[in-house]
Amino acid sequence: MVAKPDSRQRQNRFRYFFPFQLVILHLKRNHFLLLFWLILFAGVTQNFANKFGIPSLLLAPEYRGVVGLLSYVILGFSLGAFIMAFNIYTYINHAHRFPFLGTLSRPFFKFCINNFIIPISFIVTYVWCSADFLKYVELKGNLEILWDMLAFILGNALFIFFAILYFFPTNKNIFKITGLTEDQFEVRLRRRTRRNRGRTNYHDTKSKARWRVDTYLVNPFRINLARESKHYDADTLQKVFYQNHVNASLFEIIIVLLFFLIGVFQHNDFFVIPAAASACLVFTVVLMAISIIMSRLKGWTFSILLITLLLVNWASKKWNFLNQVNYAYGLNYEKPPVDYNLAHIDRLNNDLVIVNSDKAHHESILNEKLGSLNRGTSKTKPRLVVINATGGGLRSTLWTMRSLQKADSLTGGRLMNQTALMTGSSGGIIGSSYFRELVLRKDSLGDEIYSQRYRDQSSNDILNRVLFTLATNDIFIRFRRTQVDGKSYILDRGKTFENQLNRNTENVFNKKLSDYYKPVSAGLIPMIVMAPSVVNDGRRLLISSQPVSFLSYTYPDKRRALNLSNENIEFNRLFAEHDAASLRYTSALRMNASFPYITPNANLPTKPRIEVMDAGLRDNLGTKITTRYLLAFKEWIENNTSGVVLLQIRDTPKFEEPKSGNLSLLKRLTNPIGSFYGNFFSDQDYDMDQLYAVLESAFDVPIEKVPLELRYKEVDEIALSWHLTALEKREINDAINQPHNQEALRRLQELLD
Repeated sequence: MVAKPDSRQRQNRFRYFFPFQLVILHLKRNHFLLLFWLILFAGVTQNFANKFGIPSLLLAPEYRGVVGLLSYVILGFSLGAFIMAFNIYTYINHAHRFPFLGTLSRPFFKFCINNFIIPISFIVTYVWCSADFLKYVELKGNLEILWDMLAFILGNALFIFFAILYFFPTNKNIFKITGLTEDQFEVRLRRRTRRNRGRTNYHDTKSKARWRVDTYLVNPFRINLARESKHYDADTLQKVFYQNHVNASLFEIIIVLLFFLIGVFQHNDFFVIPAAASACLVFTVVLMAISIIMSRLKGWTFSILLITLLLVNWASKKWNFLNQVNYAYGLNYEKPPVDYNLAHIDRLNNDLVIVNSDKAHHESILNEKLGSLNRGTSKTKPRLVVINATGGGLRSTLWTMRSLQKADSLTGGRLMNQTALMTGSSGGIIGSSYFRELVLRKDSLGDEIYSQRYRDQSSNDILNRVLFTLATNDIFIRFRRTQVDGKSYILDRGKTFENQLNRNTENVFNKKLSDYYKPVSAGLIPMIVMAPSVVNDGRRLLISSQPVSFLSYTYPDKRRALNLSNENIEFNRLFAEHDAASLRYTSALRMNASFPYITPNANLPTKPRIEVMDAGLRDNLGTKITTRYLLAFKEWIENNTSGVVLLQIRDTPKFEEPKSGNLSLLKRLTNPIGSFYGNFFSDQDYDMDQLYAVLESAFDVPIEKVPLELRYKEVDEIALSWHLTALEKREINDAINQPHNQEALRRLQELLD
């Protein structure tokens, strides 16, 4: 009869329960590993990167445009891969601290069962948070939510099941490896004890590395006492762990290879998994790669990885093949790069003959566009309209589409008929370009250009495919190429962004920049000017289908007297020898909307090579271009119009109450930097208001601003992302009916009547 344990033994069995000891081990020694879990927990609890929509990607994964069963199965499957990577990483690095494992049947499997606390805690947290998110943000019913959560759990279980199928036949313990029984090991121990009397025992010298374990889980429903392992030969135990390490490493290599294989098929919709699943797979590959390396290098791993990183960084400065180029598609990169220096920039901006020619060209466009609307009296002269749209990812794209559709419909098409210029940044210009393209097709589409169908298309997800390409291709060595107009380029997520944009909009942007020259010149549609920022020096590249040298020209006497520098460079003139007119329109949109890390900065064929990124870095609303344009045609505007209307489409409110001054200690430490970035666009507004004040005082006709602002009601803030939730889409569509926007639309109608 087995004696019942006393209270102290019961306490020890609870305290030295293997799952608890593994959690303590993670907290003490696995900080790198816990960082991944911290990111995941912070994401699903909406405490990480809310402004950029990261939590919504985790809580409502989207697969082939649907948040449903398949998307949750895929995310669960990917999380299962990460959980197995978590188990393998821990086992390879720390199994030797628990020698009793080597005496168990299927030691790795038993280890995984006992390493359950963190993964199960995450799964429970995820199900709770995701169900809540689906109900209140994705607006799903309870039954549908239940099926989605079961799908997530099923996907998780599927991967773990496949992993078990691999490890069950390959996982061996000390008895299978040696062929000896428990009694035979006892006999060996007695012999070794007599032989080594007076010597230091191996287990004593390693006692600091061993962790005490009194009880462990045999299966999820049964607890056993841990077997004493001191009587087993240490070298033989190490062979058990080594054999299991090798099997685990082979499993990891197979998963990593499959990961890269999936990336080859990134253009097939079937393989484009949800963005959150891509993130889980990246975490998995990183953990598995480090596990494989650590199984060989042991304690030298992070030192050697750091040295390798420093060497690669040094080599990247020496050899260009390590610096991956991201292309603007349509440009010719085979020709020698153009000089990018002060002397050449001055030459580009100093030709007054070209400036006068370009101005004459645009005056003919204005005459074509507004001449037929001028009824001959000053009172009935038409107003010239300029549209400015801020950046802000898909929220700005959808809000711009919604605003333009509503405003143009209410004014009977007069808005677009009287608009000469559209400018801004990021998603705002994508929305402006999409609606402009619909207007160009109005003869065939009629009033359908105001249909919700196009708003829905404009707000379709872009992020999943981009992050999938980032995860399976761009983070590692890029080797695939793509053909564009007979030119060959290395494939990257920039091309993926453009392809997805074309998919979402029924391929209407599958054009060259020059394809818009004739319709704009004929006054059929407004001119769009994009101004991505040059990373190297902060200048702006002005991209348009029309020649716009007057936007970058400053009279030499003014430049000398005021010591002015050249801020703007005309893209078409700088890259005239590199087929600038053949630039794909989607590449122009992407350069104008390059969000850091998500979409790559395009490298352009200059010497030295320059990179460009989001126009919002310098002018989120396009005010600078608007000011230069209006001043260039001041005389024409005063003679031929009754004023200017600046329609501002903003994805955030301009006037907000000051924020609370009660700051935590951490906030106080980060506030000097955080306030700069937090008030970045407000600072731009203050500067641009000064420009408008100067502009208005320079004109004899009135200049009036009409703001359409996206203000949030049900949600705190709509994410600045290339992905929108169902609730966010509804909020944006409904915002046009808010009182301040209705008043702005009435004012716009009055001005254009």
